Amino acid sequence: MTHNPKNIPGLHSGEQILLEAQGSYKHNIRSGWKVVRCLLTNRRLRMYQRAAIRLEISLDQIKGLAVERLHYVLRQKECLAISYNSQGGEKSGKIWFIADDLETWRKEIIAHSAFFTIDLQAIETISAQLDSDSQNILWHLWERRYTKIDQLAELVDAPSHMHVLLKIREIINPIAEKLMGCPVLIFERSKADPETGETILFSWWLMGQPDEPARTEERLLDIFDEGSHIQVIMEVKGVETGDLKLDFEKDRVTVRSHKIGVSLMEILDLPHEVSPKGYDMRIRNNFLEIKLSKVDRSMTTK
Repeated sequence: MTHNPKNIPGLHSGEQILLEAQGSYKHNIRSGWKVVRCLLTNRRLRMYQRAAIRLEISLDQIKGLAVERLHYVLRQKECLAISYNSQGGEKSGKIWFIADDLETWRKEIIAHSAFFTIDLQAIETISAQLDSDSQNILWHLWERRYTKIDQLAELVDAPSHMHVLLKIREIINPIAEKLMGCPVLIFERSKADPETGETILFSWWLMGQPDEPARTEERLLDIFDEGSHIQVIMEVKGVETGDLKLDFEKDRVTVRSHKIGVSLMEILDLPHEVSPKGYDMRIRNNFLEIKLSKVDRSMTTK
């Protein structure tokens, strides 16, 4: 659980302490180990003795992480080898770090660092072992990178927020740890969106950086206003109607499929608000046809 005690100086607004322990580090393979107090926040790794900071690495400087065995005191012991760039990226460095519960430190550093990448194949591999609600949560975060728990609950029509939390903590992340060695979804109280710079509060994030962005591929698409309804005709390949899911948001509909080997997401901006109920959908000759009923706004305002 994250915390931010007042007796640790130099923390910035929104910075959360993740781990703190006694440990040792060295910055040269031939040098001796330095005994320090180790602090990991959602922004940096700090080694200090009393009030003196001996080493501090911003998490966005980290470019690699590995587990190595080095001689420590009288025996070989596992340590974390952390590669990083200096401020400005002009020089590179490496430290070796030892603390109790090293695996927890490894997972937390990966979860909050930018060097970790996740690709579509990894998401598909994890998704293949999930139930339907867990799949929808994972793919939603792959497509959008972050979202609040109430939106995830609405996405899967969950009876409560606890239903979503259990899916993440007891199904999605344990399967990701088994397959990838680390969890894939992480909760952040405050985090800057790397694309917009906007501070996002109390949201679930897909950890790491996407190896390739979720993007809409070019396809033939026509939208027709037929008076009482909207008709959509869209080219699709390799999917069946049972593979598709529609997400409704007034006059915007997202068509998506997460069939293994065929990832599809198309956002349709429609000329009129449509109803999430009573639509017809079929595929013929690799073309998806969707008939969507318009919402009568005059009836809803009465």
